Amino acid sequence: MTITKAGLLRKNNVTVGAVLALLLGLLALPALGQEELTIQQQYDAAFLKMYQDIGNLDKTFHFAELAIAVGDLEGAIAALERMLIIDPDLPQVRMQLGTLYFQLGSYAMALSYLNAVLAHTEVPADIKQDAQALVTQIDALTSPHRFSGTVVGGVRYQSNANGGPMTNNIRLFGGSAILDDEYTHQPDWDISVAGQFSYIYDFETEPSKVLETRVSVYSSKQDKQSQVDTTLAEIQFGPTVGLTPQPGHALDIRPYVLANDMTLGGKNSFSGLGGGLDLNYKTSMTSAWNLGGRYVDRDYDNAEEVGLKGPRTRLFAGKTFGLSSMTLGTVNLNAFNEDTDEKSSAYWEYGLQATIQHILGTPFSFTPQPWTTSVTVGFYDKSYDEANPGVDASTVRKDGTLRTNASLVIPLNFNISLLATAGYTDVRSNLPNYTNENWFSSISMMGQF
Repeated sequence: MTITKAGLLRKNNVTVGAVLALLLGLLALPALGQEELTIQQQYDAAFLKMYQDIGNLDKTFHFAELAIAVGDLEGAIAALERMLIIDPDLPQVRMQLGTLYFQLGSYAMALSYLNAVLAHTEVPADIKQDAQALVTQIDALTSPHRFSGTVVGGVRYQSNANGGPMTNNIRLFGGSAILDDEYTHQPDWDISVAGQFSYIYDFETEPSKVLETRVSVYSSKQDKQSQVDTTLAEIQFGPTVGLTPQPGHALDIRPYVLANDMTLGGKNSFSGLGGGLDLNYKTSMTSAWNLGGRYVDRDYDNAEEVGLKGPRTRLFAGKTFGLSSMTLGTVNLNAFNEDTDEKSSAYWEYGLQATIQHILGTPFSFTPQPWTTSVTVGFYDKSYDEANPGVDASTVRKDGTLRTNASLVIPLNFNISLLATAGYTDVRSNLPNYTNENWFSSISMMGQF
């Protein structure tokens, strides 16, 4: 078992279909299995060649390259350190070792190699620059004050951007009605930006205690369907206590308070106050349980939405597990309740979601880290409390939803990645007003600091 397992881990639009076909082709499990087998075979062969000629630096370095490609960072480290025993004057090998130990979170070991690179008089300036950048990151990560963030921005196409029904024939006050075309499913493009930022103060105690502030922001602007332009912001604040119930196990407990606010179509929609509790129990490098819940009381500004006032409660439980040295699986159960003042808008929704995440390796030399792909499938059942007389007083709304998406992450450097995503949502309702489907695809850039 290698340590890198922890890091794993419509029809009318040609562009959507092409992107989706590409991603699904990449994500086909038989193909992945074959690719993984090929890489593994190369790795095994290189190991035998290195073992048979232990003093050959070229064979040792080749094995280290393949070990990194399959995710065996520990094996790569062992090989590279053996090279230094044979020839200590290899600053580029020390640079690689510093990078690998950094990826594993072994910052003291990383610093010892990186400082050696910086002290070497014949190391090229670009390599020293990379080493100094990693040293700066380690200093930030080991400080009691830690800042981090992720920003994603891109363009997206949706076959049903407004979430409109698939038919003009709807229910209205218990009878049939014809809906204008502009209110049915409408395709559109949008641009969006999302950011997640964190500040942590580490009390540097044992057991671990930190105080964390998280800020999340999201904004999207449609090309035509401006009524669904969205801006959402949320802030969370609270401590995290890290415990070690037994060797190799880790339990993180995070209670928090939160506040959020949303605008829709350029108008204030709601603001919310509440809190939550997250529990993460890690039993191995690739196995963890996630449990938690949150409660948010929403207040709506728009008179048309006053009936939506009330608390939102979400409960969840998830399990992450290793499927192979390059693949992680996650299963999540969710329960969500909207207890609104207007009971025809109140509901319970239960969901089951599964994700497979796979490391593809580094197919091209310009990418410093392995490509990662994932597929997610979710099923959701929603039942409302009462019938809506404005739609049909004799029918209580029930929805069944299928959500799928596939993504491909291509690292361009250690901080910036290209993200391609495609997916499909299918909502089946006992009322035609709410039956809809949506194909989407997006291309984004993701930056991390």
